[in-house]
Amino acid sequence: MKIACIGDCKSFTETGSHSHGDVLATAVYLARAGLDVYFIGAIEDGLLISDFRNCLTEEGINSEFVSNSSAADFFSADGLASLAGSVDQFDYIYLTGKVLSLIKEEGCNCLFKILRKFRADGGKVVFDCDHGSSKWNSEEQAINTYKDLLEITDISLPNFEEESLLFNDANVEELIARHHKLGIDEIVVKNGTNPNWLSTKPEKPPKEFPIESIQSALNPNGAGSAFNAAYIATRLSGKTYCGSIEQGQILAAKVVLNAGVIPSK
Repeated sequence: MKIACIGDCKSFTETGSHSHGDVLATAVYLARAGLDVYFIGAIEDGLLISDFRNCLTEEGINSEFVSNSSAADFFSADGLASLAGSVDQFDYIYLTGKVLSLIKEEGCNCLFKILRKFRADGGKVVFDCDHGSSKWNSEEQAINTYKDLLEITDISLPNFEEESLLFNDANVEELIARHHKLGIDEIVVKNGTNPNWLSTKPEKPPKEFPIESIQSALNPNGAGSAFNAAYIATRLSGKTYCGSIEQGQILAAKVVLNAGVIPSK
C-alpha cells in the first residue's frame, strides 16, 4: 500500500527537525506504522535538501519526489508535469490546506487536475484543511480552494474549531452535512479535547467518540497530525472505523503528553 504525502518543507528549513505538527510529521507516523510512504515537496536550500532527504531516509520515507526548488516553481503547471505521470503508482495521496495556501491559483488548478485523474484511475485522496497552519491572502480564497479540493476528496479529516469559524458551521452536524454534500463518504471530525465524530452515511446521524481527559497535557501541537496518521494507517490496514479512531486518539494523546514532539521510535 503506497501513500504519497504532499507537504511544505519550509518548516524543516526553519527548525532543522521534524518535531512539529505538519504533513511531514504525519508521513513519519505513517512510515512507522509500516506503510510505503513517499514525500512530495520542494526545498530551495541546496545544502539543506541533503539533510532533509537523510531525515526522510532515516524514517523509511521515500524522497524521490523532493525537489531542489521553490514551492512556487515546484507546484507550478510546468513543475507538476513530471508528477502527473507518476501518481498512478500510489494508492492514496494525503495533503492539507497548508501546502495549498503556498501555491498560486494556476498551480492549485493543475494539482487538482492531477488529483481528479488519480481518483478516476482508482486512487483515493485524503485531506485535512489544517486551516490554522495555513497562510491565505483572504478567507474567500481559502474557502473557494478548500471547496475545490473537498469535491475530489475521499476521506476528510477536518478540525471542527478551524473549519466552523471559516465556514460558519453552527455545530459538528452542519460541518459533516456540508462535506457530504460535496460528495465525501468518509468524514472524521477532530474537536480538541471534545469527542471525535464519524460519518460515513449522510442519511444516518454521525457517531460520537468521547476521549479521555488528559490532565498533564504539555502542548496540543502535533496532535492532529498524529491522529490523522494513526487513523489512516489503521484504516488502510483494513481495520474498522471505530478501531481506527481509537488508534488516532491513542497516538494523539502520546504526542500531546510529549509537548507536540514526535516520540522516539
